[in-house]
Amino acid sequence: MRKSILSAAIAACVTVSALPAWAVTTWEGYVYNPVAKQPSVQAAMGFADEVKEKTHGELVINIHVGGSLPIKADGITAGVTDGVIQFGDDGFATGTIPVTGVLRLPMLIQSEAEIQKAMDLVFPYVQAAYAKRGIEALSQYWYPVQVVWGRKKVEHLSDIKGLKLRVTSPEQGEFIRRFGGVSLTLGSPDVAAALDRGVVDGVLTASSGGGIAWHDLLKYRYAFPTSWVNSTFIVNKEALAALSPANQQIVRELAVKWATWSWQEMDRLEGELTQQWGKDGLVLSNATTAEIAEATDKMRSYWDEWAKNHGPEAKDALSKVRALVGR
Repeated sequence: MRKSILSAAIAACVTVSALPAWAVTTWEGYVYNPVAKQPSVQAAMGFADEVKEKTHGELVINIHVGGSLPIKADGITAGVTDGVIQFGDDGFATGTIPVTGVLRLPMLIQSEAEIQKAMDLVFPYVQAAYAKRGIEALSQYWYPVQVVWGRKKVEHLSDIKGLKLRVTSPEQGEFIRRFGGVSLTLGSPDVAAALDRGVVDGVLTASSGGGIAWHDLLKYRYAFPTSWVNSTFIVNKEALAALSPANQQIVRELAVKWATWSWQEMDRLEGELTQQWGKDGLVLSNATTAEIAEATDKMRSYWDEWAKNHGPEAKDALSKVRALVGR
């Protein structure tokens, strides 16, 4: 029933156009972000466009932005498993693919060099977990480090106390809780309304991530490096296997190309956007070395608690990441 309802909704949302007779396969793709100009969305669209070009129209992927289909951000994994959508940008998968959460553990990974190495290390675990759900994990990317933004004043670690802050995963939520705040997990399409109505006082995000959509609703950006957010380009394995071997290879190669473009473009934009918004009145402040050390010490016990609750694969992945980063 769920699959038939979602399939009908997707069919109603697709814009019908005159396709060449040789466009034999059409996929539906869904991304959680609702803002078309955000780099991760542009990457998914660029991927789809280049797939169509390189397969000579034999594969067409219709990309739907977050909120345009009746699929919640944390339902993308299930949507691809069920074949309701064939391609997804899966950034809210910690509930369905728990091992992805190791990359989001607060204060574990503290530099871009570390997140890049940790992503490569963890990806085989991620691929194996998705495979059990009938999904091939094609590629992955990450957002710049997630910092604290507020409608209310937040310029120090102590200012988090009492604030209601939107997070993208339970791991981020634990950080907020340990410093006296209240965390709410919301999909990207729901955040603007929550900020506007005062349901949340702020968010954890990057300038080139949610900042693009929400900076006008926020007054403070406290550059405390809480954690990272990773996302995965995924595809239904049966749908992929139905393509010719040559077209399968095109899909795999272009997924890596555009996921790489996504994190590189966000990295390029991060400082540029932050500086511009600061000139426009956004209050910018930075974390101190002492605050970072305090937070790291406070979160250490949580890393092992997290692994204990998520099984042997998570425990093994965490052990390797800790050895990698020396924490």
